[in-house]
Amino acid sequence: MREMHDRGLDGLQVCNRLTTLVDGVIGKLFDAAAAVEGDAAGARTKLALVALGGYGRRQSAPYSDVDLMLLHSGAEPESLAQLVRRFTNSVFDAGLQLGSSLRSAEEAIALARTDGVICSSLIDNRLIAGSQPLHDHFRELFDRMVRKRSKAVCKSFCDARAEERNQYGESLYLLEPHVKRSRGGLRDIHLLRWIGFAELGESDPDRLFMQGAMSKFDHHRLQNAQAFLLRLRNEMQFHANSAKDLLDRAEQLRVAALMGYRGGEGLLPVEQFMRDYFRHTNHVWQMARRREAANLAGSTMTSRVLDPVLGRKVEGDYRIGVRQVSATRSGLTKLQGNLGEVLRIVELSVSEGKPLDHGTYSALLLAAPECGEEMGSAVAERFLYLLGTPTLAPRALRLLHELGYLEKIIPAMKHARCLLQFNQYHKFTVDEHSLQAVEQVIGFAKRDDALGEAYRNVVDKRRLHLALLLHDLGKGFEEEHSEVGRRIAEEIGPRLGLHPSATRDVSFLVHQHLNMTDLALRRDIGDRELIGRFAELVATPDRLRMLYVLSAADLAAVGPDVLTQWKVQVLSELFYKTLAVLEGKPSAQAATLSDRRREIVDLLTPAEQSDPWFQRQIEALPAALVAARSGREIGEALRRFRKLPERGADAWGHYNANNATVEFIVGVDRGHGRGAFSSMAGALSSNGLQILAADMQVMADDLLLLRFAVTDPDSKGEPPPSRLAAVSKDIIASVDSKEPPRFRKIWGQDSAEASLRLTGLPNNVRIDNAASAGATVVEVYTFDRTGLLYSLARRLHDLELTICHAKIATNIDQVVDVFYVTNRGGEKIEDEARLDHIRREMMAVIEART
Repeated sequence: MREMHDRGLDGLQVCNRLTTLVDGVIGKLFDAAAAVEGDAAGARTKLALVALGGYGRRQSAPYSDVDLMLLHSGAEPESLAQLVRRFTNSVFDAGLQLGSSLRSAEEAIALARTDGVICSSLIDNRLIAGSQPLHDHFRELFDRMVRKRSKAVCKSFCDARAEERNQYGESLYLLEPHVKRSRGGLRDIHLLRWIGFAELGESDPDRLFMQGAMSKFDHHRLQNAQAFLLRLRNEMQFHANSAKDLLDRAEQLRVAALMGYRGGEGLLPVEQFMRDYFRHTNHVWQMARRREAANLAGSTMTSRVLDPVLGRKVEGDYRIGVRQVSATRSGLTKLQGNLGEVLRIVELSVSEGKPLDHGTYSALLLAAPECGEEMGSAVAERFLYLLGTPTLAPRALRLLHELGYLEKIIPAMKHARCLLQFNQYHKFTVDEHSLQAVEQVIGFAKRDDALGEAYRNVVDKRRLHLALLLHDLGKGFEEEHSEVGRRIAEEIGPRLGLHPSATRDVSFLVHQHLNMTDLALRRDIGDRELIGRFAELVATPDRLRMLYVLSAADLAAVGPDVLTQWKVQVLSELFYKTLAVLEGKPSAQAATLSDRRREIVDLLTPAEQSDPWFQRQIEALPAALVAARSGREIGEALRRFRKLPERGADAWGHYNANNATVEFIVGVDRGHGRGAFSSMAGALSSNGLQILAADMQVMADDLLLLRFAVTDPDSKGEPPPSRLAAVSKDIIASVDSKEPPRFRKIWGQDSAEASLRLTGLPNNVRIDNAASAGATVVEVYTFDRTGLLYSLARRLHDLELTICHAKIATNIDQVVDVFYVTNRGGEKIEDEARLDHIRREMMAVIEART
């Protein structure tokens, strides 16, 4: 059978032949078990072997379970126990995975009434061996029960399937989908069969099509999707020699190559393959969704009774009912090829909070391919109204995209549909990410923080929402996607009749949509020159405000938990500093810092105030620490540092609930040049903490002040004091320690690292001498591993460099460790030969285990 598959035999035919093969084995084993009893003929009259589920449909995959119901008459089933035991044992001994149940017809029906999963498995039942009358009796009872309870049975199918989707991935565009159970997978094809059986007594798609219950368009799409998914599943299981249904990243690469995808036009072969996969599953999901919605709408007489009384017509074209919005016969005629009318009924549906009825939705879907892309002013104006209205935009854009009309307005959406980005950073396809970004930014309106305030203060939300919709549509081409996106924005602006200034704003936001995030997460935003250059780039407060919320929404739309509170805080800090420059006002932070330093002095004792050491340290305190801590906290920190023995160290941790991070503050007497940064990074990593950012400053009297912002995966919320104390103790002990740190071995880490490397990104080291006036910036791009930051920092120390500032970010599937370094004299490295040597040394570290 595998040879036939390898030679290209159709997936359904392979399944049929596998099923026939299993039928023969099951029949022989049953005959053998019955013969041992001495009355084989009698056994065959007392028992019926009924195939269920995929086996019953004759769609067995290479390693599918064999689902059997052993049907008995109900009289003295215990007399069959020895036969059943001998038969089932022999099936297991033959190496088949058996799922079996011993039931009477009445017992099976009773269970099917209360359990949608059991009921659905009984639909595709088929007699393998044994009593035909027993099977006929069961079929009669089962068909009668389903006909009587058609609506309730359909609902139980839909509920069970919804629960399964939630478990295996509710999003259609999962990075690693389950071919059978994720949204749009084979199980949704089965759901269409089950609903067809419940409503019409027929589950076969061909017969449903012949009866007029399925359009030619839907039937064609369904058959193509089934052929694609069955062949894919057969290939996965033949290759794995097991019941593998999870399409992981390594398998995506392998299957794409096997199926002959060649890539091109900016797409990898695997991205072309997964685009086809998502197109098929999207078609299946849309069909299943419409059938579920139609069943739900038809499950009650309420609508039919109340619609004539409480419903209302809109200009004779559309009807707003109690539960749904529908088009009249004249409305359906108007909708054909009329983009303006499509927007009109979508607006009605979304503003009323009621879905389109099945007939209208299907008519729109079928008409979409023939609809032109002409954009009159009225159409553009209606679309911009939907786009700019926060209460309407998310659902309107999603509905237009589902129906195939959004790409008529924004042609670049067609290229982005189902476009996979082959990495583990982005969890959705490009089109889904774009829709999610608009939904995320509108959700910011409910936030009671800087991000929420900034979104609410955006003057023209149409520009922001349009930029979010367009920002990644340049992906999938050879050229850098921000450049392609800028040109798309420049074309879309006039197409939608935007004012030239609005087009320039949208184009700017699309072109620069990564810039603010990169600065916040990879650069020292305490650098005034950096803030000045960024302010000059954005030019206006409203552009800055839009770029700020766009950056946060872009991160939030990547996947769950990507937009952390720490990232929000860092973006917000960059926003406020830049806003102060643009508005020409003294920075509120500067005034706060001056007040805070005076507060620190006032809180000191008279003896401390007269101690010149305290005054020197207060003047040298880094602004970020002064802004983040109260005067009392800083005063206590200085007292601890004043008590340090010569060359001694002190450290402690503080939990910040605002961004769910822990900040460790460390002081080292005479610490300059002792490799404290790398040693402490090693201590933190060895305790399982994830370092986000770090700062080091040489204070007065050669006091070394270090701060580490970290997250603690071992703690949910605030770590217990004992945890912070233990880590602080290890930090102190690491200074001048000759023993290298020992890092945890995390279960599954090797396979996770291997999966990341499938992206194929090259290791890289970049050195930038223009980004900072006082330091050389070293950026290291590589795949993360435990202890990486320690190894890099230790090598920089060995190169007699001082690390002033460090940040750890993510670039697709790679970690980006950014170091601001100087020589031991506190100066930038200008010599090209030395810069090249630093680059080679950093590459040697990251390639040591790659």
